[in-house]
Amino acid sequence: MSTDIDWQHELDSSFGTGHDVPAGHYVAAGRTAVRRRRATAVVLAAVVVIGGGTAWAVAPGSTLRGSAPVASEGPRPQQEERVDEKKERTRDRGQPRSVPTMTVAERFGDNPALIEPDGTVKISPLTDVELQRVANPMQYTPEQGRSVGLRVIYQGVETYSLVAMTEDGTSTSTHTNGATGDFPGWLADKVSLQRGLDELNGVDSGTSPRNSPDEWLTLGPEGSLESASPYVAVMEVREGVDLGDSFATGADRSGVARLQFAGTPEYVAWRVVAGRLEVIDGPGSFGSLDAFVSWARQQYASGEGMR
Repeated sequence: MSTDIDWQHELDSSFGTGHDVPAGHYVAAGRTAVRRRRATAVVLAAVVVIGGGTAWAVAPGSTLRGSAPVASEGPRPQQEERVDEKKERTRDRGQPRSVPTMTVAERFGDNPALIEPDGTVKISPLTDVELQRVANPMQYTPEQGRSVGLRVIYQGVETYSLVAMTEDGTSTSTHTNGATGDFPGWLADKVSLQRGLDELNGVDSGTSPRNSPDEWLTLGPEGSLESASPYVAVMEVREGVDLGDSFATGADRSGVARLQFAGTPEYVAWRVVAGRLEVIDGPGSFGSLDAFVSWARQQYASGEGMR
């Protein structure tokens, strides 16, 4: 028995007999494939022209290759930054910005109070206790401005303050000190200082009755001493007090009085000469009417007087 194998015969037998296929069959199939490829190329060209280079089409069964960007790729870093900026601007427009709140130091400075433009006195949160308030010690008319005198406990310390503001609220002057001496005397000194500042700034205070003490008081129908100004209150009157011959000589009547001038204590000596009332105010401050009388006697005894 021979072991040689006829390999050509074996290969031919493995394909089976089958039927012969005419050559025209393969030619027709090749033409169909060519027409299909041409149609696909025309569609792709039309899409590129219409889309301006931004549209992409993929033929069925094919895979897109190359490094060109596709929709599945994320935006470039620059594009991401612009988008974030746009979102931030949109968020800012949709939400109101907060207005910074003034601190106590920015609003009040180192003062226990201030006057609002509408005339309201606003006490600082750092003021512990308000001990005394004098309304309008500057005696401003409504056309001149507003003022207030205060004696307070400010951050644990007794403090005096005078606040003066122009009528339109554009200028404010504040005098604040730790308590030194009596409050009425301190306030009188600061009022005098502020009047000088007002004159420099053109604030007319010439119509204030403080400039003419004779206009503070008048004689009533029964000869009593009465207030002649809405700013003055008569607190105490003593008649026949001896201040010395230089004061009472030629006077029909004489005496002293304690007044409140816009809340501030004032001490005066008065006399009636030929039916006319004369009033002389004592400068500075005095703790009592007795203290004023003692001082006035010394002034007239020395020949200096009170004027």
